[in-house]
Amino acid sequence: MTTTDWTPRVLVTGAAQGIGRAVAELFSERGARVLLLDLNESAPLTNSIAMRGDVSSAEDRARAVQIIQNEWQGLDVLVNNAAYQGATGSLLDVDEAGWQRALDVNLSAPMLLSRACVPMMPPGSAVVHIASVQGLFAEQSNVAYTASKAGLVNLTRSMALDLAPRGLRVNAVAPGAVATEDLLRSVQQSENPIQTRADYEDLHALRRLAQPREIAEAVYFLAVPASSFITGVTLPVDGGMTASFMMAGRPV
Repeated sequence: MTTTDWTPRVLVTGAAQGIGRAVAELFSERGARVLLLDLNESAPLTNSIAMRGDVSSAEDRARAVQIIQNEWQGLDVLVNNAAYQGATGSLLDVDEAGWQRALDVNLSAPMLLSRACVPMMPPGSAVVHIASVQGLFAEQSNVAYTASKAGLVNLTRSMALDLAPRGLRVNAVAPGAVATEDLLRSVQQSENPIQTRADYEDLHALRRLAQPREIAEAVYFLAVPASSFITGVTLPVDGGMTASFMMAGRPV
């Protein structure tokens, strides 16, 4: 099978905006049928189904699986993108409920949704997790997010080994700073938006933010038949951020 005649059935979580939206749009543009799952309402795409739901909810995960079974009778690509970043703080002051929410959304949900979807994924299918460079290197005062994304990196490896006998591949991408709606809003709300954006850009060797579409292209590559011998990999898509422990005099 070539990519040009590949018309997969795809589930993307966190698909209303940001990276998830870019991933959903890219697959839709290239002929896929896409289920967009998000806490918020998702604008429709060609050959798409939009569902509002929380990936950490067993009931909502079951509803998504039922939709896939009813509409498509199977799934070819699962993109676990939904994430929670609200629990900032160090070991000593992170909110316990926020810590648990980060683990539930960023780590447990990808595992549980994958487990629910795998039985209806034929050989040749792919799972792609959206990890983070913060799952490869730690960041001060962000213990919940970095720990959950580090767990997702190793979940990727474990799933790849467990699912290889079924002919399924599992990989992840680890983005650097991406010009999503949330990040740009945070920059604009800072005391010095120009300096704040420059600080983010200077973390990368390419000295700029990624565009969501650039992350989506990496996700698409890891899902298509052209990458059929790649599994268990976490691919940094980070403009060179992780090429060095230090960028612009600051820890990454």
